[in-house]
Amino acid sequence: MKKAMSMIELVFAIVIMGIVVMSLPLVLTQVQNSNSFALRQEVILSIRTKLSYILSYQWDQNTYDATADIERVLNVPTSADTDTDFNTSTIRRKGHVLADGRRRLWDDLNVSTTKANFGVANATILEGDIDDFDVDSEIKTVTALDDFIFNVELNTTVNYIKDTLSNGNYASSKDITFTFNPSNSTTNSTNIKMIKVTATANGIEKPIFMYAFSSNIGQSKVIKKTWQ
Repeated sequence: MKKAMSMIELVFAIVIMGIVVMSLPLVLTQVQNSNSFALRQEVILSIRTKLSYILSYQWDQNTYDATADIERVLNVPTSADTDTDFNTSTIRRKGHVLADGRRRLWDDLNVSTTKANFGVANATILEGDIDDFDVDSEIKTVTALDDFIFNVELNTTVNYIKDTLSNGNYASSKDITFTFNPSNSTTNSTNIKMIKVTATANGIEKPIFMYAFSSNIGQSKVIKKTWQ
């Protein structure tokens, strides 16, 4: 009887051990998937942080008017990639409010930086505006136990994208069609700059990238009134 019970116990033990061993690959796969998901989330957070940082800079190096302490709208040279409704020979575009402290162009119609002059001359020069981050590369490294899981490399590009309409016009049409496509980059100056940050890291199968966009709209001052 004791021998029979021992045999039954042995069989049960073998079956239980077999079930445990069979589940190990599933457990390891789940752990791997969880680690991969955590890494992707970390990479996405790094990209979003980088984009937010870049967007805090002024639109162009020619934007800021130090005398008036305000960011101006810049004139964009005529080309096939920018809408003619933005062209003007005066300091205000269609739709600009005729009042002090509102959005307008420079008195001498300063233009935006050309694509050929995007970026900085060398790594020792600090970025001053959005397009200075073109061809920027940054590596986030592990420096502490609670730091990044893996080293993450962030590569940034800045381009103009076309602002022409597919249908209608900005000035008078009630219905317009604008194709907002990141693939519509151009070397011609337009009113929209596209920022692309691409991240690579050990542990992710493919690079992850995100876009952000910034427009040439200048700035309005906060209206103030002094009470006597």
